[in-house]
Amino acid sequence: MAKNRGLLNNEEEWKGSAESVAYTPNRGVFLMLMAASAAMVIGAGFIFWYVPTVGFKNIHPALPYVIGALFSGVAVFVLIGALGISIALIRGSSIFPSPRFRGLLVKFFLPLMVFAGGLLKIPRIKIERAFIDLNNRMVKALINKMIKSGKRFSPDRIVILMPHCIQYDNCKIKVTRDVKNCVGCGRCEIGGLVALAERYNINLFVLTGGTVARRKLYDLRPSAVIAVACERDLTSGVQDAYPLPVIAIVNKRPRGYCLETGVEIDDVSQAIKDLLGESMAPAAYNPG
Repeated sequence: MAKNRGLLNNEEEWKGSAESVAYTPNRGVFLMLMAASAAMVIGAGFIFWYVPTVGFKNIHPALPYVIGALFSGVAVFVLIGALGISIALIRGSSIFPSPRFRGLLVKFFLPLMVFAGGLLKIPRIKIERAFIDLNNRMVKALINKMIKSGKRFSPDRIVILMPHCIQYDNCKIKVTRDVKNCVGCGRCEIGGLVALAERYNINLFVLTGGTVARRKLYDLRPSAVIAVACERDLTSGVQDAYPLPVIAIVNKRPRGYCLETGVEIDDVSQAIKDLLGESMAPAAYNPG
């Protein structure tokens, strides 16, 4: 399974916290980026004006055929991807257990669908829920393909990420520092999650936000992730973590967003079983 090489690619040299350095705006960098952006817009405008005006044939006789073949190839790939994703959504499984098709969904179709949904006044949460469901199906199809080839994930290379809002609101114990600090009072699901993680020897973390979650994944470099959050955070998290396989579980919100949310323990347990297969294999898959 490919490593999450793109994760936090803008923070690879970061060694401290926001409080550890004095931040001063760099006007030179801002002006340089503004000039570069303006140049790209002007360049793109010139190309869109020049090519229709002069024509491909006047630039080179073979250029119309080259451009036509290029656009045809892209169109065929996108069409196959769209059909595969649509069939997967209808059938409830992925007919294309390939990271490339999942990448097409995560990096291309999702932003396009969000844009189209905005134009059509479709609530974004509906698009995000459909995306989460389809992403999970594709990830499970990839896992099944991997297991059939004789490979399995090692439990110690799987991480479970939970939002801090899952904790009982008036709890005085800091489980974000160490989840094992939980005393298992039963007022929230953290005690059950700790027991589940210990049973399978899987790392469990309760985190305070998306930035901390990305940092945790960057530091640990796991092979797979089980993430619990709201639709918006799950969607952005799956995008940020790609190509890392993420099984996303939408949280329960009996009191609304960000306050004493919850999760079905059975859903997390099933996600663990999906990643590990029906039974533990003697030789676990441990890439990298």
